[in-house]
Amino acid sequence: MPGWFAELLADGEEVVGEDFVGTDLRGLSLQRLRFAKCRFDEASLDEVSTEACTFTECCFDRAELNGSSHLRSAFVACSFNRTRLTGATLTDCKLTGSVFADTPLRSVTIAGGDWTAVSLGGADLRELDFSDVKLVDANVVGARLDRSVFSRANLRGMRWGQASLKDADLRGANIEGLDPRVVDLTGARVEMEQAIAFAQYLGLRIG
Repeated sequence: MPGWFAELLADGEEVVGEDFVGTDLRGLSLQRLRFAKCRFDEASLDEVSTEACTFTECCFDRAELNGSSHLRSAFVACSFNRTRLTGATLTDCKLTGSVFADTPLRSVTIAGGDWTAVSLGGADLRELDFSDVKLVDANVVGARLDRSVFSRANLRGMRWGQASLKDADLRGANIEGLDPRVVDLTGARVEMEQAIAFAQYLGLRIG
């Protein structure tokens, strides 16, 4: 850890309003730290690991987070615009209210977590595994979710408009509010109860 960074953390566990734009922080291991309204724009954060850390209203625009790993960390109302997350791992993380724009996520590994009200509009999310993830009220308008897996995920209240779910696996997911008329479900795998719910949206009478 750079000496100046260690000194910054020495005063306590919370860092507020600091500017880390363009800073090289590669390979750091951070535990139980809190950052609020900090800027990490264009920072080098490759191979960084966080555990039980909290980032609130922080900006990671154009930052490099390749190969980073995050365990039970929270990124609340954060901005990820054109951020690089190649090979990153998010395990039981909270991303409530965060916004991802023009940020490739296909190589990210997601294991559980709370993604409530996350904005992923237009994102390429093909083949991602969202099993056990809470995506309540998330925005995936226009996103590509082909072949993605949503086992036991909570998808209630998501904004789906024009999203593609071709060959996606929705079995075991809470799909309350998913209108099959506004998404492409070609080849998607669903359970009988889910199929009945879709039929009701389409005005079909069963039996």
